[in-house]
Amino acid sequence: MEIREVSVERVAEEVQEEVLREERTSWKRGLALSTALFAVLTAIAALQSGSLANKALLEMDEAVLKQTQAADQWAYYQAKSVKQTVRLSEAELLTGMRVAGEEVDNARKEAARLRAEQEEIQREATALEAERARLEREAEANLERHHHFALVVTVFQVSIGLAAIAALVERRMLWFAALAVGIAGLVLLIAGFMR
Repeated sequence: MEIREVSVERVAEEVQEEVLREERTSWKRGLALSTALFAVLTAIAALQSGSLANKALLEMDEAVLKQTQAADQWAYYQAKSVKQTVRLSEAELLTGMRVAGEEVDNARKEAARLRAEQEEIQREATALEAERARLEREAEANLERHHHFALVVTVFQVSIGLAAIAALVERRMLWFAALAVGIAGLVLLIAGFMR
């Protein structure tokens, strides 16, 4: 059996090359993992953004419906007001003409009944307008939250783009920049869920 002589320098060089090769691939694994994580977080933010936009639209639709119902109630209120005025005028006319008290009493009772109905209609219309205002405020708040999550999606997309460039040009500093932007996106994402 023959023993080959291997130079120490050559072994050291091979070990050093292997270490460098390992260093090059280890940061790329971190790059791939962080990019995948940011992609998942982007999907979560996009889902939340879309959900909030849909909720805001639904609330605005409901607000329009409540406003229409309130307008109907106010029209009904006006109709009752006109009828009440007619019945009061009728009672005054009958009184002036010295017509029997029963007809005058009936006209006045009818006017009082119409006035009571008006008050209930007014309460309903006012309640519908208050509900409309509440729905509009909720829709506005959800729209603001939607915009926040849309910003989060954009920040994560920038992070993913930087990570892709870092992988292509093999620059670790670009990956660090991608990580910084991604962490900013994560902070914004958490802040969005805490609102």
